[in-house]
Amino acid sequence: PADSIFMRLAPGDSMTWIYHIPANHMGGTFFYHPHLHHATAAQVGGGAAGMIIVEDPKGSIPEYVEQMEEKILILTAMDFELSSSIERQGLGNFFWQTESKTNAVLANGVHQPKVTLQQGKWYRFRILYSAIEFLLQMTNRGSAMCSMKLLAKDGIWLDVAPRDLTGLGRLRKPIPIQMGPANRADIAIACTCPTPGLGCYSEFYSLQNCTDE
Repeated sequence: PADSIFMRLAPGDSMTWIYHIPANHMGGTFFYHPHLHHATAAQVGGGAAGMIIVEDPKGSIPEYVEQMEEKILILTAMDFELSSSIERQGLGNFFWQTESKTNAVLANGVHQPKVTLQQGKWYRFRILYSAIEFLLQMTNRGSAMCSMKLLAKDGIWLDVAPRDLTGLGRLRKPIPIQMGPANRADIAIACTCPTPGLGCYSEFYSLQNCTDE
């Protein structure tokens, strides 16, 4: 079907959609979500969204990128107060029946999950950010020394890639990844551990909600 704003599926129902991707479609990281009018925000804000990967044709991207192991990271901003307000305005009585003011970002449906990386190995992170309106400025910190390179945004390769996000100068302050609702970013990441005997880590965090914890 086309992008119908009138199609409905009741709770517990299912349907299969089949889309034929043209052979000349540009490879990249893309996004899907429900589009029923007056319900999109409530559903997407609750995590009803996902990633579509169109594989890059062989030889269309640098060989070193083709050889990178991929990690999928779907970030979902859960704004309980906003979602419940939208539901009340729409006279809904099923979803988001709460007074909670919780605001959190989940990664692949999990709160603060861990991903193990091999030291010195480059990985391609495909990142999708799903939210109603919350903007995200994301960077990394930790005891590991990580290099980050931006490859593509919203499924489109940069004119000049990779773009360094590690930062320059003595402090090497990382350059934030700017993401709005439905934005995608492809990022190459490699980390080394200066104190392997003690272990080390690196974490993504939001500059808007930065704390000392």
